Parts: sequence; C-alpha cells; structure tokens
Amino acid sequence: MTRATILHSTFGAALVGLLACSDPERVPRATGTDVDDDGASDSSESGAPVEVDLAMVRAAAEAYADLAPLTDVHELAETHADAAAVRVWGTPDAQDPFEAIDPDDPTVVATFPVDTILVKEHFDSDGGMFGLNVMYKAPEGYNPAGNDWYWLEIRGDEITHSGRVGFCMDCHEAAINSDFVVGFGKSQ
Repeated sequence: MTRATILHSTFGAALVGLLACSDPERVPRATGTDVDDDGASDSSESGAPVEVDLAMVRAAAEAYADLAPLTDVHELAETHADAAAVRVWGTPDAQDPFEAIDPDDPTVVATFPVDTILVKEHFDSDGGMFGLNVMYKAPEGYNPAGNDWYWLEIRGDEITHSGRVGFCMDCHEAAINSDFVVGFGKSQ
C-alpha cells in the first residue's frame, strides 16, 4: 500500500480551502512547472532530513471529492486573486481547528496536526472549477519558517508552485496564531 493510499484511507484524502492574500502583482498566476521548493531538506531535531513526497500530497489533494467540504462555495475573490469563488475541504483532523478560527479575532489559537491536508477549490466567474491550492502539514523541521507547511498550487494538470513557497508564507504568516491557516465560516 502506497503512502498516498494510506493517507487517503486514513484521513479520507483531505482538503481544506486555504485562504491567502490577493496580490495583483501575481495575477495571472504562473504557468508551467515553476517549482518553488529549493530541493533542500531542513532537518528535524534528530538531524535527519525532512522530506515531502510531492506525488503523495498531489494524489491525496486530487482525491478531495471523497471528503465532505469544510465550507460552502464562497464568493471570496480576496482570498486568492485568481478565483471568483472558493470552497474548502480538509482531512477529518482539520475540521475542529479550522472551525475554531475566527477571522475577526487574530488572537484565537488553532493548531493542525502533522499530515493535515487543506485544499481550496478555485472557481471561475461561470462556476467552473479550475484549480486547487493545497497546504500539507509536514513533519516537524520541514519548513520552520512556515510552521512546517508544504504549499502546492495546481492549475489544470500543471503544478505551478510547490514546497516552501515564499509568497504563500508571506500572506499566511499573518495567521501565526492559527498555525498559518486563515479560516472563514461554513456559510460565510
């Protein structure tokens, strides 16, 4: 059984719509295989390198339809500049911390466990789904500057960004108390 299969069956192959900032300078989004990860692995406390299996994260993220959504479809273009609307999905272990986040109170503390996957579907103005933004909580030491999150952006069949993505960390660091996850209500 592959790790992707284990993750899928263990967590229901999850996703939680993640919110980031809208930055007009990044619109339109990059295309092709602009992989942002530097290829280097940070180390855990034991000194062992911390690796993330991109294929496993992508497979788990693309299986998000097996999960119940954490939110309804929202017309929140400010969350990611290229989306007219979004919907968030997540692994079962993400539901409680995600629902605890209060976007109006940045002091609320939420922590997501290792192997959490959050996926945000992106919809165009006609309601067609055109991409996914994914956050995967990697083992401790993978990305200390980003609370060990691994970011992945998929547009069509292309991975446009993955790994320790600087502009993802720049926007999400404002949500430091909620483990770099910006939440919103189920029917908000």
